[in-house]
Amino acid sequence: MSTGTIEPAALPGLAGRIAAALGTSLTVTDMYGPLGGPVYHRLTVHDTSEIPDLLTRLRGVSGPVLELACGSGRLTIPMLAAGHRVTALDLSASLLAELTRRLADPAARHLAQRLETVEADMFELDLGRTFRAAVLGTTTIGLVPPEVRPAFLRRVHDHLEPGGEFVLSLHPPAAAATEAVHPMTTADAVDFLVEYQEPHLQRRRVAVLHLGREGRPLLLTSTVHTPDLDTLRQELSDAGFPAVEVHPVRRMAEGSPLFVLTARRPA
Repeated sequence: MSTGTIEPAALPGLAGRIAAALGTSLTVTDMYGPLGGPVYHRLTVHDTSEIPDLLTRLRGVSGPVLELACGSGRLTIPMLAAGHRVTALDLSASLLAELTRRLADPAARHLAQRLETVEADMFELDLGRTFRAAVLGTTTIGLVPPEVRPAFLRRVHDHLEPGGEFVLSLHPPAAAATEAVHPMTTADAVDFLVEYQEPHLQRRRVAVLHLGREGRPLLLTSTVHTPDLDTLRQELSDAGFPAVEVHPVRRMAEGSPLFVLTARRPA
């Protein structure tokens, strides 16, 4: 994670022009770092896009569930409410703290009894035990760089019981280069989400310009890799998941296709 100003040329399109225009008055930092985590939580906490579809794929799973990159619990809490026992892993201490805070509410304390949180890097996954299912939601597979993805998928495979399921969501690459801006307002802040599609590189550059009542303006950045379905299926097969089901999600985000995949470790 880098904090502070960066060279505008390092950011594409509108995000780069924002960085150039605001200069040293702007703090540029990682979307999921200590400064970005609270903003990310606020922007995503009410997003229910894939939740019904993920829960459907987990129906009948009676053993423990490993959630990777759980964040502040957008998917964790619905899984707990559905009766699952969840080990929720994330590298961000601030997002895990937000998840713990949410479950401290008296109405949610019974859910916390089925939750274990782990602060760790999912790329170095090594918990020494196996699970009945693993979940990687919010299209977070896109945060795994292509050169790291094969080893990461093998680690997930090795953390599943025989017959266990790996459930993940995916936005495939865009058909054309596009740039979109989505304004979002709350009582104490205005945020502009800027998405810059680079289909020739199978990636999407995401930036959020956060303008709050207090503090310096923030530009939160993230690079999202967007493998196509065939590539991801082959990589899952190579990692030991020969059977992969693909389910289109009922809700679509801004006209972009969203899929939930279920990959099974052989029994």
